[in-house]
Formats: sequence, structure tokens, C-alpha cells
Amino acid sequence: MAGLIDMIVNNPTIVKSIAKQVGIDIGDADSIIRKLAPILMGGAKSNLNSDKDSGGLIKHIESKKYSDILDKPDEHIKNSNFKDEGDEILAELTGSKENSREVAKHVEKETGVSSSIIKSILPMLAPMVIGALTQKSSTSLDNSSRSSGMTDILSSLIDQDKDGSMIDDVMGMATKFIFS
Repeated sequence: MAGLIDMIVNNPTIVKSIAKQVGIDIGDADSIIRKLAPILMGGAKSNLNSDKDSGGLIKHIESKKYSDILDKPDEHIKNSNFKDEGDEILAELTGSKENSREVAKHVEKETGVSSSIIKSILPMLAPMVIGALTQKSSTSLDNSSRSSGMTDILSSLIDQDKDGSMIDDVMGMATKFIFS
């Protein structure tokens, strides 16, 4: 699962910043982030591949506002507008507040950490997904191929077994989500 998700889950600065902000143990923060990052990245991919307007998500990626968030998460988290911006991005990634609640309940079952804590982490992690996408897109895409290139990046991310098809991987994620 190298690549975009690793940019988030293997970043101790992000884990420490979120743990400090929420007031939880670093180990719990790490566990939650490792569960949430693939779900949110999958939400980005679904958004970009769907028939609905992906303009909001693309706007966040192209604005480059979060291009340094993976290096300086504390600076962004301390911004007074960060939670509102995170909620806006989260809506793009999950589709609705209800979906976000379901994600929190799912991760609560897997980690044992209260869904209320997980719900407070979701809007902090959503901009970090945008930051990873921004960094990846700025190094590998030109303006004329941004949307299709972004879809290609996300497709390769979801294809965890690298067999060229993401369908089996998405079905595996869905089955895990539904039956756990």
C-alpha cells in the first residue's frame, strides 16, 4: 500500500499532532489514522470516478493550500478555520455526515477507541488526504491531464494487490466494512 496512504500513515509528525490535539495516546492515534487514511483516500477516488461533480475536491487539490500539511500539520491544525475546512473536505470524501458517522463507528469497532474521538479526527485527517494528493499531483501531472491523472493515481492506490484491477480490492474493503 505504498504511496499516498504511506505519506500519511508513516508520518510521525501527523500522528503526534493529532494525538496532542485530541488528547489521546500516540499509539491510539496511529491505529486510528492507519484505519481512516485508506477509507478517506478511497472516498477521494470514488468522488473523482463518480458521475457527480468532483469540482470541489479538485479545487482543494489544485489550490495547493494543503501542499505543506504533511510537513507542518501543527501549523494547519492551529488555524482557526481548520475544522470548518476539514468538515468541508470530509463531506467531499465521504459524501455525507451520515457516511462519516458510519466510518467512525466502523473504526471504533476495529480500534476500541470511542467514535466521538474518531469523529473529531476525521476533519483533521481529511485535509491531509488533500495534502498527499496535492503533493503527488504537483510532481506527476501537468494541467492538461490533471483529472484523468488524479484518477490514475487513486486507481493505483486502491489496487492493493497490484493485479491491474481494483475491483477485487474495493470489494474486499466493502466486505470488511459491511461485515465487521
